[in-house]
Amino acid sequence: MTRWKVAAALVAGLAWAGAANAADQPGLSNKVYDPYVKNGVTELELRSGRLTGGRLNGEQAAVVELERGVSDRLSIAVVGEFEQHAGEAGKLDSVGIEGVAYLGQIPGLGVDVGGYLEYEQRLHNESGVVEAKLLLAKRSGSFEGLFNLISKTPLTNRAGQKASTFGYALQGTFETAPGLKLGAQAFGALGTSDTLGGRQGRYIGPIANWELHPSWMTGGELELEAAYLLPVGTARADSDGQVRLMVAFERKF
Repeated sequence: MTRWKVAAALVAGLAWAGAANAADQPGLSNKVYDPYVKNGVTELELRSGRLTGGRLNGEQAAVVELERGVSDRLSIAVVGEFEQHAGEAGKLDSVGIEGVAYLGQIPGLGVDVGGYLEYEQRLHNESGVVEAKLLLAKRSGSFEGLFNLISKTPLTNRAGQKASTFGYALQGTFETAPGLKLGAQAFGALGTSDTLGGRQGRYIGPIANWELHPSWMTGGELELEAAYLLPVGTARADSDGQVRLMVAFERKF
């Protein structure tokens, strides 16, 4: 437990140092979720993203998430999101609670289906937000493909802030060596309930994921992930690219 307390303090410190500004950019502190749930497993995760170049150079986002698998089909997590505009101090922007439910497999297709629901309370005179995701996954040999369809709905009556926003996240990887996955990742916008479709921004690029089992974790797992995504469409006006990092500590108690 002492090691986990040290790990928690390290992740919290890293999140504040690399804190973020979401800036409504696809990706950044988000991730491509799979629909699977690990019963009895506790995971502490830090993920962050930073825009490089362009008018939003230096914009950052980071999330600290503590998740627990409460059954074979349901996990619950508490989440804190940090934001930082370029040249400004970082701040804790929101806290939330989220759940992931495994719903089953589509017969004949081998596609696993899950659902994601989060309530996020923004802390700086802004409304809460409900975020929902459809989670799809397909595994075949060493390949894994993931797709998330995303909606965010602000809980406000303020003019100009009521519209829901829609987006997606995609990831495809091959396990090229034990514990090492290489592939590609993408995040994109689909518009809002007021203006759905049209020309939107997205980011796409390579990703690498490592799963390690260090002896000091005594049965736990350490996961590391890195990606560099290039802007496409309207995102080119904002930045030259997006650096994404993730570290997660996982163990069954």
